[in-house]
Amino acid sequence: MFNTFFIIVWIILFFNYGFINDYLVLIFMIFINYFLSIFPDIDSTKSDMRNFFAITLSLIVLFYFVFNSFVESLTFFFFSFVILYLLFRFFPTKHRGITHNFWFSVSVSFIITIVYFFVFKFSFRVSLVYFLFLLSGYISHIILDKIS
Repeated sequence: MFNTFFIIVWIILFFNYGFINDYLVLIFMIFINYFLSIFPDIDSTKSDMRNFFAITLSLIVLFYFVFNSFVESLTFFFFSFVILYLLFRFFPTKHRGITHNFWFSVSVSFIITIVYFFVFKFSFRVSLVYFLFLLSGYISHIILDKIS
């Protein structure tokens, strides 16, 4: 809910200064912002975000192997998925560790912004605004953790 306040402020700014050209991009950016607002809890073994991330990352790695012809059997694919999932899901981490760090949040937001910059061909000015928008989602989580 705290992050929703930031999103409303950003959307008002987007409309007032003409940064919104495509509503589909805006909806996707809001989705990514909400995703980043819960992303820091990936370091908690009890987190649903960690489970989602483990499944997603395992599938990405396996699809990379499949498309590059490293995996030839369905059995190997299945066992590889299970091993990767267990590795990502139960890798020992400290809660409120590196993912709750300001510089980590800047790095993650910057990487996503760079991808947006090249995929959507945004100008530098629009990319900077979207970077701040994404960073506000991540930072909202860190602020609430510091308060509690």
